[in-house]
Amino acid sequence: MNYASRFYDFESAARLRDRLAALSYLRQMPVSPDDYLINPNLTADKRQSALDALKSALSVNELRTIEMYDVAHLSGVSATAAMTVAVDGETDHRRYRHFTIKSPRTDSDVDMMREVLIRRLRRSDWPLPDLIVLDGGKPQLSILKSQISDFNIPVIALAKRDEILVFPTADGFRELKLDKSDPGLLLLVRLRDEAHRFSRRLHHKHRSKSLTNTSS
Repeated sequence: MNYASRFYDFESAARLRDRLAALSYLRQMPVSPDDYLINPNLTADKRQSALDALKSALSVNELRTIEMYDVAHLSGVSATAAMTVAVDGETDHRRYRHFTIKSPRTDSDVDMMREVLIRRLRRSDWPLPDLIVLDGGKPQLSILKSQISDFNIPVIALAKRDEILVFPTADGFRELKLDKSDPGLLLLVRLRDEAHRFSRRLHHKHRSKSLTNTSS
C-alpha cells in the first residue's frame, strides 16, 4: 500500500487497503468447526453478542436495524454514496442502496452526506433504522445531526483513525474507543468497509463512463 501511495496511485492503494481490512476481519475471532458442533446456534449467538455490546456502548434498548453511510469521489468528480444495512446483527444486502450525488460539484464530504441523508429520510417507503452511523467524525456530526433530530434516530460517526466512535452531546461530542476485538465494533467496521467498497464501485462505474464519453 505504501508503494502504491508513493507513486500517487491512490486508488490502487485504497483497493489494497480494503483487501487488507477484509483479511483482517476474517482473522478476527476465529471459530473452528468443533465450536459449531458444540453450539449449533453459535452464529446467532455471535450476532446477538455484537448487538448486546453495541447496545451497552450506546446506552440504547433497541438496535434491530443499523444503517451505515459512506461517500466516494475524486475532488468532487463522479461523487457517489452508499448505504449498507445490518438487521439483527447480520448484513442485509437486499437493503443496500447506491446514491449518485446530484448537488452542484463540491468536494465536501459533509455536503454530500447531507444530501444523501435528506434523500434517504424522505423515502417513507423505507423503514427507519434504530441507528445511523456515518463514516467520518465531528465535522459530519456537527452539521448532520440536525437533519436527523426530527426523526428521533440516534446518529454516531465511526472515525477511521483508531476506529473511534463519536457521539453528539448537548454541549459537544463524546468519543468512545472500544477494544479492537469488541464484537459491536467489529460489526460497525464490517458495515463501514462494505459501504466504502459499495460506494467506490458506483464511483468507478461513473468515472469509467465519463472517460469513455470524453474519448469518443
